[in-house]
Amino acid sequence: MSPDPGDDLNIQGLIESSPDSIVIANPETGEIVEVNQAAEEFFGYTQEELRSMDILALHPTNERERYEDLFKTHFEQQPAVISQFDDGSPVFVVTADGDRIPVEINAWAIDDAEQDQPLFHGVFRDVSERLRRQRELQRQNEQLDEFASVISHDLRNPLAVAQGRTTLLDQECESEHTEPLQTALSRMEEIVENTLLLARNGQRVGEMEPVNVVSTISKGWEMVATSAATLEAEDDITIRADPDRVRHICENLLRNAVEHGGDDVTFWIGQADDQTIYFADDGPGIPEDVRDAVFDPGYSSASDGTGFGLAIVQRVADAHRWDIELTESEFGGARFEFTGVEIQ
Repeated sequence: MSPDPGDDLNIQGLIESSPDSIVIANPETGEIVEVNQAAEEFFGYTQEELRSMDILALHPTNERERYEDLFKTHFEQQPAVISQFDDGSPVFVVTADGDRIPVEINAWAIDDAEQDQPLFHGVFRDVSERLRRQRELQRQNEQLDEFASVISHDLRNPLAVAQGRTTLLDQECESEHTEPLQTALSRMEEIVENTLLLARNGQRVGEMEPVNVVSTISKGWEMVATSAATLEAEDDITIRADPDRVRHICENLLRNAVEHGGDDVTFWIGQADDQTIYFADDGPGIPEDVRDAVFDPGYSSASDGTGFGLAIVQRVADAHRWDIELTESEFGGARFEFTGVEIQ
Protein backbone atom coordinates (compact mmCIF):
# COMPACT_ATOMS: atom_id res chain seq x y z
CA MET A 1 0.00 0.00 0.00
CA SER A 2 1.28 3.50 -0.79
CA PRO A 3 2.23 5.65 2.20
CA ASP A 4 -0.03 8.55 3.09
CA PRO A 5 1.51 11.58 1.35
CA GLY A 6 0.77 13.63 4.45
CA ASP A 7 3.00 11.55 6.71
CA ASP A 8 6.60 12.43 7.46
CA LEU A 9 8.70 9.38 6.71
CA ASN A 10 12.21 8.32 7.50
CA ILE A 11 13.41 7.43 4.01
CA GLN A 12 16.07 4.94 4.98
CA GLY A 13 13.72 3.16 7.34
CA LEU A 14 11.15 2.92 4.57
CA ILE A 15 13.37 1.12 2.08
CA GLU A 16 16.13 -0.73 3.89
CA SER A 17 14.14 -3.93 4.46
CA SER A 18 12.54 -4.12 1.01
CA PRO A 19 13.65 -6.87 -1.41
CA ASP A 20 12.54 -4.69 -4.34
CA SER A 21 14.72 -2.10 -6.06
CA ILE A 22 13.71 1.28 -4.66
CA VAL A 23 14.81 4.69 -5.94
CA ILE A 24 13.73 7.95 -4.30
CA ALA A 25 14.26 11.14 -6.28
CA ASN A 26 13.48 14.83 -6.30
CA PRO A 27 10.77 15.27 -8.97
CA GLU A 28 11.84 18.85 -9.72
CA THR A 29 15.54 18.25 -10.32
CA GLY A 30 15.49 14.50 -11.01
CA GLU A 31 18.28 14.08 -8.46
CA ILE A 32 18.34 10.65 -6.80
CA VAL A 33 18.09 11.14 -3.04
CA GLU A 34 18.21 7.58 -1.78
CA VAL A 35 18.37 3.97 -2.99
CA ASN A 36 18.49 0.58 -1.30
CA GLN A 37 20.80 -2.41 -1.63
CA ALA A 38 18.43 -4.15 -4.05
CA ALA A 39 18.70 -1.17 -6.42
CA GLU A 40 22.50 -1.42 -6.36
CA GLU A 41 22.28 -5.07 -7.39
CA PHE A 42 19.60 -4.42 -10.02
CA PHE A 43 21.16 -1.42 -11.78
CA GLY A 44 24.80 -2.46 -11.35
CA TYR A 45 25.90 0.85 -9.85
CA THR A 46 27.01 1.32 -6.26
CA GLN A 47 24.62 3.15 -3.99
CA GLU A 48 27.05 6.07 -3.89
CA GLU A 49 27.11 6.22 -7.70
CA LEU A 50 23.33 6.09 -7.88
CA ARG A 51 22.99 8.99 -5.41
CA SER A 52 25.17 11.08 -7.71
CA MET A 53 22.90 10.46 -10.73
CA ASP A 54 19.52 11.75 -11.81
CA ILE A 55 16.53 9.47 -12.36
CA LEU A 56 16.55 9.88 -16.15
CA ALA A 57 20.12 8.52 -16.32
CA LEU A 58 18.66 5.10 -15.49
CA HIS A 59 16.70 5.10 -18.76
CA PRO A 60 17.69 5.17 -22.46
CA THR A 61 19.66 8.38 -23.06
CA ASN A 62 18.25 8.88 -26.56
CA GLU A 63 14.71 9.03 -25.16
CA ARG A 64 15.32 11.36 -22.22
CA GLU A 65 12.59 13.84 -23.14
CA ARG A 66 10.06 11.06 -23.64
CA TYR A 67 10.75 9.58 -20.21
CA GLU A 68 10.72 13.02 -18.61
CA ASP A 69 7.20 13.65 -19.95
CA LEU A 70 6.09 10.18 -18.84
CA PHE A 71 7.27 10.68 -15.25
CA LYS A 72 5.86 14.18 -15.06
CA THR A 73 2.43 12.95 -16.12
CA HIS A 74 2.41 10.07 -13.67
CA PHE A 75 3.77 12.13 -10.79
CA GLU A 76 0.81 14.46 -11.20
CA GLN A 77 -1.54 11.44 -11.18
CA GLN A 78 0.20 9.39 -8.48
CA PRO A 79 0.02 6.83 -7.12
CA ALA A 80 0.67 5.13 -10.44
CA VAL A 81 1.94 1.95 -12.04
CA ILE A 82 4.26 2.80 -14.93
CA SER A 83 5.10 0.00 -17.33
CA GLN A 84 4.45 1.34 -20.81
CA PHE A 85 3.93 4.46 -22.91
CA ASP A 86 0.64 5.46 -24.50
CA ASP A 87 1.62 3.61 -27.68
CA GLY A 88 2.05 0.38 -25.69
CA SER A 89 5.85 0.27 -25.87
CA PRO A 90 7.59 -0.91 -22.68
CA VAL A 91 9.42 1.25 -20.17
CA PHE A 92 13.12 0.30 -20.00
CA VAL A 93 15.98 0.90 -17.63
CA VAL A 94 19.60 0.66 -18.70
CA THR A 95 22.05 -1.00 -16.31
CA ALA A 96 25.70 -0.13 -15.75
CA ASP A 97 26.57 -2.92 -18.21
CA GLY A 98 24.32 -1.41 -20.86
CA ASP A 99 21.57 -4.03 -20.59
CA ARG A 100 18.05 -2.81 -21.40
CA ILE A 101 15.53 -4.30 -18.98
CA PRO A 102 11.75 -3.76 -19.26
CA VAL A 103 10.35 -2.67 -15.91
CA GLU A 104 7.19 -1.89 -14.02
CA ILE A 105 7.50 1.08 -11.66
CA ASN A 106 5.12 1.47 -8.75
CA ALA A 107 5.38 5.18 -8.01
CA TRP A 108 3.93 7.62 -5.52
CA ALA A 109 4.85 10.82 -3.70
CA ILE A 110 6.13 10.83 -0.13
CA ASP A 111 6.88 13.60 2.34
CA ASP A 112 10.19 13.70 4.17
CA ALA A 113 11.02 15.84 7.17
CA GLU A 114 14.31 16.95 5.63
CA GLN A 115 12.83 17.99 2.29
CA ASP A 116 10.62 20.99 1.49
CA GLN A 117 8.63 19.13 -1.17
CA PRO A 118 7.25 15.64 -1.87
CA LEU A 119 9.71 13.12 -3.27
CA PHE A 120 9.26 10.55 -6.03
CA HIS A 121 9.27 7.03 -4.58
CA GLY A 122 9.68 4.33 -7.25
CA VAL A 123 9.72 0.56 -6.83
CA PHE A 124 11.34 -1.04 -9.92
CA ARG A 125 10.48 -4.62 -10.93
CA ASP A 126 11.89 -6.59 -13.86
CA VAL A 127 9.00 -7.68 -16.14
CA SER A 128 11.10 -9.45 -18.78
CA GLU A 129 9.48 -12.80 -18.02
CA ARG A 130 5.99 -11.31 -18.05
CA LEU A 131 6.55 -9.77 -21.48
CA ARG A 132 8.03 -13.03 -22.76
CA ARG A 133 4.90 -14.85 -21.63
CA GLN A 134 2.69 -12.22 -23.26
CA ARG A 135 4.55 -12.59 -26.56
CA GLU A 136 4.30 -16.37 -26.34
CA LEU A 137 0.60 -16.12 -25.53
CA GLN A 138 0.05 -13.83 -28.50
CA ARG A 139 1.88 -16.25 -30.78
CA GLN A 140 -0.19 -19.18 -29.49
CA ASN A 141 -3.40 -17.17 -29.85
CA GLU A 142 -2.59 -16.38 -33.46
CA GLN A 143 -1.97 -20.06 -34.13
CA LEU A 144 -5.18 -21.03 -32.35
CA ASP A 145 -7.18 -18.43 -34.27
CA GLU A 146 -5.90 -19.87 -37.54
CA PHE A 147 -6.57 -23.43 -36.40
CA ALA A 148 -10.02 -22.52 -35.07
CA SER A 149 -10.88 -20.88 -38.37
CA VAL A 150 -9.98 -24.08 -40.23
CA ILE A 151 -12.02 -26.17 -37.79
CA SER A 152 -15.01 -23.87 -37.92
CA HIS A 153 -15.19 -23.65 -41.69
CA ASP A 154 -13.69 -26.92 -42.91
CA LEU A 155 -14.69 -29.50 -40.30
CA ARG A 156 -18.02 -28.48 -38.82
CA ASN A 157 -20.05 -28.93 -42.00
CA PRO A 158 -18.77 -32.39 -42.98
CA LEU A 159 -19.02 -33.46 -39.32
CA ALA A 160 -22.67 -32.40 -39.25
CA VAL A 161 -23.28 -34.35 -42.47
CA ALA A 162 -21.63 -37.46 -41.00
CA GLN A 163 -23.72 -37.22 -37.83
CA GLY A 164 -26.90 -36.83 -39.87
CA ARG A 165 -26.08 -39.78 -42.10
CA THR A 166 -25.26 -41.92 -39.06
CA THR A 167 -28.66 -41.12 -37.54
CA LEU A 168 -30.38 -42.12 -40.79
CA LEU A 169 -28.29 -45.29 -40.98
CA ASP A 170 -29.31 -46.22 -37.44
CA GLN A 171 -32.97 -45.80 -38.38
CA GLU A 172 -32.70 -47.90 -41.53
CA CYS A 173 -30.73 -50.87 -40.23
CA GLU A 174 -29.33 -52.42 -37.09
CA SER A 175 -25.55 -52.70 -36.84
CA GLU A 176 -23.07 -53.14 -34.03
CA HIS A 177 -20.94 -50.47 -35.68
CA THR A 178 -23.49 -47.65 -35.46
CA GLU A 179 -23.13 -46.84 -31.77
CA PRO A 180 -19.28 -46.68 -31.81
CA LEU A 181 -19.53 -44.48 -34.90
CA GLN A 182 -21.93 -42.10 -33.15
CA THR A 183 -19.65 -42.02 -30.11
CA ALA A 184 -16.62 -41.19 -32.25
CA LEU A 185 -18.48 -38.40 -34.06
CA SER A 186 -19.70 -36.95 -30.76
CA ARG A 187 -16.13 -37.03 -29.52
CA MET A 188 -15.00 -35.15 -32.62
CA GLU A 189 -17.72 -32.55 -32.08
CA GLU A 190 -16.58 -32.06 -28.47
CA ILE A 191 -12.99 -31.51 -29.60
CA VAL A 192 -14.13 -28.98 -32.21
CA GLU A 193 -16.19 -27.02 -29.68
CA ASN A 194 -13.42 -27.07 -27.09
CA THR A 195 -10.87 -25.87 -29.62
CA LEU A 196 -13.09 -22.94 -30.59
CA LEU A 197 -13.69 -22.17 -26.91
CA LEU A 198 -9.96 -22.27 -26.26
CA ALA A 199 -9.31 -19.81 -29.07
CA ARG A 200 -12.00 -17.41 -27.85
CA ASN A 201 -10.68 -17.49 -24.28
CA GLY A 202 -7.23 -16.53 -25.50
CA GLN A 203 -8.58 -13.21 -26.73
CA ARG A 204 -9.23 -10.14 -24.63
CA VAL A 205 -11.84 -10.34 -21.91
CA GLY A 206 -15.27 -8.84 -22.36
CA GLU A 207 -16.93 -6.30 -20.11
CA MET A 208 -15.57 -6.42 -16.57
CA GLU A 209 -18.11 -6.38 -13.75
CA PRO A 210 -18.56 -7.66 -10.19
CA VAL A 211 -18.84 -11.45 -10.24
CA ASN A 212 -19.81 -13.52 -7.20
CA VAL A 213 -17.56 -16.55 -7.58
CA VAL A 214 -19.49 -18.68 -5.08
CA SER A 215 -22.76 -18.12 -6.93
CA THR A 216 -21.08 -18.83 -10.28
CA ILE A 217 -19.47 -22.04 -9.12
CA SER A 218 -22.70 -23.19 -7.47
CA LYS A 219 -24.48 -22.97 -10.83
CA GLY A 220 -21.67 -24.90 -12.50
CA TRP A 221 -21.84 -27.46 -9.68
CA GLU A 222 -25.40 -28.37 -10.65
CA MET A 223 -24.23 -29.20 -14.17
CA VAL A 224 -20.99 -31.03 -13.38
CA ALA A 225 -21.06 -32.67 -9.96
CA THR A 226 -22.51 -35.99 -8.84
CA SER A 227 -24.90 -36.50 -5.94
CA ALA A 228 -22.05 -37.77 -3.73
CA ALA A 229 -19.69 -34.84 -4.39
CA THR A 230 -19.43 -31.94 -1.92
CA LEU A 231 -18.87 -28.23 -2.50
CA GLU A 232 -17.44 -26.15 0.37
CA ALA A 233 -17.34 -22.34 0.03
CA GLU A 234 -14.99 -21.08 2.73
CA ASP A 235 -15.47 -17.40 1.80
CA ASP A 236 -18.08 -15.34 -0.02
CA ILE A 237 -15.97 -13.89 -2.83
CA THR A 238 -16.84 -11.17 -5.34
CA ILE A 239 -14.25 -10.25 -7.96
CA ARG A 240 -14.10 -7.88 -10.91
CA ALA A 241 -13.95 -10.00 -14.05
CA ASP A 242 -15.69 -11.15 -17.22
CA PRO A 243 -18.58 -13.28 -15.89
CA ASP A 244 -18.66 -15.66 -18.86
CA ARG A 245 -14.94 -16.38 -18.55
CA VAL A 246 -15.21 -16.95 -14.79
CA ARG A 247 -17.94 -19.50 -15.52
CA HIS A 248 -15.54 -21.32 -17.85
CA ILE A 249 -12.92 -21.45 -15.09
CA CYS A 250 -15.39 -22.80 -12.53
CA GLU A 251 -16.91 -25.44 -14.81
CA ASN A 252 -13.57 -26.74 -16.04
CA LEU A 253 -12.01 -26.94 -12.56
CA LEU A 254 -15.13 -28.67 -11.23
CA ARG A 255 -15.13 -31.12 -14.12
CA ASN A 256 -11.44 -31.80 -13.60
CA ALA A 257 -12.00 -32.50 -9.89
CA VAL A 258 -14.90 -34.89 -10.51
CA GLU A 259 -13.21 -36.73 -13.40
CA HIS A 260 -10.01 -37.34 -11.45
CA GLY A 261 -11.24 -37.28 -7.84
CA GLY A 262 -14.23 -39.56 -8.21
CA ASP A 263 -17.94 -39.17 -7.57
CA ASP A 264 -17.44 -38.41 -3.85
CA VAL A 265 -14.80 -35.69 -4.29
CA THR A 266 -14.93 -32.61 -2.04
CA PHE A 267 -14.23 -29.26 -3.70
CA TRP A 268 -13.30 -26.06 -1.87
CA ILE A 269 -13.23 -22.42 -2.92
CA GLY A 270 -11.74 -19.68 -0.76
CA GLN A 271 -9.71 -16.48 -0.52
CA ALA A 272 -6.03 -16.79 0.38
CA ASP A 273 -5.24 -13.06 0.62
CA ASP A 274 -6.47 -9.72 -0.71
CA GLN A 275 -5.47 -10.61 -4.30
CA THR A 276 -5.63 -14.41 -4.35
CA ILE A 277 -8.46 -16.93 -4.63
CA TYR A 278 -8.10 -20.70 -4.71
CA PHE A 279 -9.94 -23.82 -5.83
CA ALA A 280 -8.95 -27.10 -4.17
CA ASP A 281 -10.08 -30.72 -3.96
CA ASP A 282 -9.27 -33.92 -2.07
CA GLY A 283 -8.68 -36.06 -5.16
CA PRO A 284 -5.42 -37.82 -6.05
CA GLY A 285 -3.67 -34.55 -6.90
CA ILE A 286 -1.36 -33.82 -9.81
CA PRO A 287 2.30 -34.99 -9.74
CA GLU A 288 4.74 -32.12 -9.44
CA ASP A 289 6.65 -33.09 -12.60
CA VAL A 290 3.58 -32.60 -14.84
CA ARG A 291 2.02 -29.53 -13.21
CA ASP A 292 3.20 -27.25 -15.99
CA ALA A 293 2.27 -29.70 -18.75
CA VAL A 294 -1.37 -30.03 -17.65
CA PHE A 295 -2.05 -26.52 -18.96
CA ASP A 296 -0.88 -27.41 -22.46
CA PRO A 297 -3.70 -27.86 -25.01
CA GLY A 298 -4.32 -31.55 -25.63
CA TYR A 299 -2.62 -32.85 -22.47
CA SER A 300 -4.72 -35.33 -20.48
CA SER A 301 -3.98 -38.21 -18.14
CA ALA A 302 -7.46 -39.65 -18.75
CA SER A 303 -8.02 -41.93 -21.72
CA ASP A 304 -11.30 -40.20 -22.55
CA GLY A 305 -10.15 -36.64 -21.78
CA THR A 306 -9.82 -33.95 -24.44
CA GLY A 307 -6.97 -32.13 -22.69
CA PHE A 308 -8.60 -28.74 -23.20
CA GLY A 309 -10.13 -28.02 -19.78
CA LEU A 310 -7.09 -26.72 -17.91
CA ALA A 311 -5.74 -25.07 -21.07
CA ILE A 312 -8.96 -23.04 -21.15
CA VAL A 313 -8.49 -22.17 -17.46
CA GLN A 314 -4.97 -20.93 -18.23
CA ARG A 315 -6.18 -18.84 -21.17
CA VAL A 316 -8.89 -17.19 -19.08
CA ALA A 317 -6.39 -16.37 -16.34
CA ASP A 318 -3.93 -14.91 -18.86
CA ALA A 319 -6.67 -12.85 -20.51
CA HIS A 320 -7.43 -11.30 -17.08
CA ARG A 321 -3.66 -10.91 -16.39
CA TRP A 322 -3.94 -13.25 -13.43
CA ASP A 323 -1.17 -15.64 -12.47
CA ILE A 324 -2.15 -19.24 -11.79
CA GLU A 325 -0.19 -21.69 -9.66
CA LEU A 326 -0.93 -25.38 -9.27
CA THR A 327 0.09 -26.93 -5.95
CA GLU A 328 -1.04 -29.70 -3.60
CA SER A 329 -4.05 -29.08 -1.37
CA GLU A 330 -3.89 -29.78 2.36
CA PHE A 331 -5.85 -32.97 1.69
CA GLY A 332 -3.46 -34.23 -0.97
CA GLY A 333 -5.52 -33.16 -3.96
CA ALA A 334 -5.03 -30.34 -6.45
CA ARG A 335 -5.06 -26.66 -5.47
CA PHE A 336 -5.28 -23.90 -8.10
CA GLU A 337 -4.35 -20.42 -6.87
CA PHE A 338 -5.16 -17.31 -8.91
CA THR A 339 -3.21 -14.18 -7.94
CA GLY A 340 -3.52 -10.60 -9.13
CA VAL A 341 -7.31 -10.85 -8.84
CA GLU A 342 -9.27 -7.69 -8.05
CA ILE A 343 -11.33 -8.82 -5.06
CA GLN A 344 -14.14 -6.48 -4.01
